[in-house]
Amino acid sequence: MASTTQKKSKADGSDLDSGLSSYLALYPAKIDSEQPRLPESVELIRRFWLTPEVEEAMRDHAIISYIAHVRMLGATGIIESSVATKAEAGLLSILAECRETMCLLTNEDADIAQAIMRRLTELIGEDALVLDIAKSPNDHVATTTRLYLREAVGQFFAKLLKIRSLLLALAERDIDVAMPGYTHMQPATPILLGHWWLANEARFSRDFDRLLQVFERLNQSPMGACALAGTSKPIDRDLVASYLGFDRVIENSIDAVSDRDYIIELASFSSLVGVHLSQMSSELLLWTTQEFGFMRLPQSLTSKSTSMPHKRNPEMLELLRSRAATFSGCLTEFLSQLKGLPVSYTGDIKESLPGTLDMVENLRFIMELTAVLLPAFRLDKTRMLNQANVDLTNTAFVFDHLIDHGVSQEKAREIVEAVVDYCRKRSRQLTDLTPSEWAQFSPALDHDLYVNLTVEESVQSCTSFGGTGNDAVAGTLGRAKERYEADRNRLPRQYSSRLNLDNLVVRFNSP
Repeated sequence: MASTTQKKSKADGSDLDSGLSSYLALYPAKIDSEQPRLPESVELIRRFWLTPEVEEAMRDHAIISYIAHVRMLGATGIIESSVATKAEAGLLSILAECRETMCLLTNEDADIAQAIMRRLTELIGEDALVLDIAKSPNDHVATTTRLYLREAVGQFFAKLLKIRSLLLALAERDIDVAMPGYTHMQPATPILLGHWWLANEARFSRDFDRLLQVFERLNQSPMGACALAGTSKPIDRDLVASYLGFDRVIENSIDAVSDRDYIIELASFSSLVGVHLSQMSSELLLWTTQEFGFMRLPQSLTSKSTSMPHKRNPEMLELLRSRAATFSGCLTEFLSQLKGLPVSYTGDIKESLPGTLDMVENLRFIMELTAVLLPAFRLDKTRMLNQANVDLTNTAFVFDHLIDHGVSQEKAREIVEAVVDYCRKRSRQLTDLTPSEWAQFSPALDHDLYVNLTVEESVQSCTSFGGTGNDAVAGTLGRAKERYEADRNRLPRQYSSRLNLDNLVVRFNSP
């Protein structure tokens, strides 16, 4: 009977209606389908182009570029020097207010430029209008964007140097630590852990070079290009550029206001850094599993499992592995936004700014996270050495030994395959075989092979330039240190005096 009642309830939908009513009670009675309600003023609709967060991020740079502009207007006699001094003092006052407590943007401001003009007018009256002399929103926003990214690039330089310093210190600490090297994620041949750290450092060294090239094209001044054609006023664009620390002026005024190549290049740089961090963290993540057990993170850098209290999860490494997708997404977004635009200024150009801020914040975050995680790993050197012996990873040494003793490559391959098959059937390692067992495969497999078949000797045999032999790795480490020191001296002048380079040096005493 109960079954019949249950079936009837399902059929007439009463249970479903009851559940739906309970669910809907948690939400507003009506769905507001008219959101967002656009303001009547077209000027205020512009706020939907850039969020207040974007405008506030550009705020200080917008003020600083205004200061340089009014200084130039006064120096060239376009406005009276007293007015220029008054306007500059007002702008400096606004800058101080903003850095302390004040949020400059209000709901009545179309953008940050209008907010600055409003506040300056409150401070100095109609003299604030000089801000718009021989200047357009087009060259101003282009300048502001470059200044914002230039500050971000300075942080990227410092964080790259920090990561490289950590990797060099790790390589020096682990220069004698043997481990299995992998190809196709299968054990291939023993290598030194220091060699692996240096491989990652080499990638970030190339990233440093790329960032220098991005900076060269980023640090050029569009100020003075005005809307797109320049101005009839006798402005001094080089003077403004020098005030703002730009290396040169972008000559063509149309190109100055419309160029956003530097955003694409910075997104490309970010994508590669993201890929390098992702690949490095992906392997480190494997090494922290119980199956590998090469290293572990302290509990403070792992997260608890809510339903399985016996384990902790390396979610910070997972974050490093996955966040690279953000940067490749930004790169695709920026390319798509700029594709097909006319060779001049259009409002579409500003569509890249929210994504640019997101890219900058994410890159800063994962680079800082990397600098926290790298020195925290604790190694199990014994397990790494034992695993370097697993699955006959030192068979390459046997193959080379046969070639050195005049055996043809084809015959040497057959012999090695026979040795491997022999060991696997008996669950033995190469170092377990006796001299008589070696001799049954080939007379060339003599006593010299038997005594030099350890992992350490196998590693040491890779003596070629850039190889994993101890001396080769020591040489690579020395050259990498020299390159690192040279790169510290290559920092652009805009950063060299503002970065505390002594804080970037890292040394480890023990693993």
